[in-house]
Amino acid sequence: MRTASWVIRDRETKAAILETFSRAFVERVDTAKYEAVPIMQYLQELNRSIAASKA
Repeated sequence: MRTASWVIRDRETKAAILETFSRAFVERVDTAKYEAVPIMQYLQELNRSIAASKA
């Protein structure tokens, strides 16, 4: 499946920095500081986190 977009987030805090649609941008991300997460994965993790906090 082709990824529509990615969320760039801080590796340490997992805080989202931005969303990008550019594969070229993702390939240039400083992977020591940031990680590029496919949007579907990011949203699934976010939904799990929200559901767990409500339980």
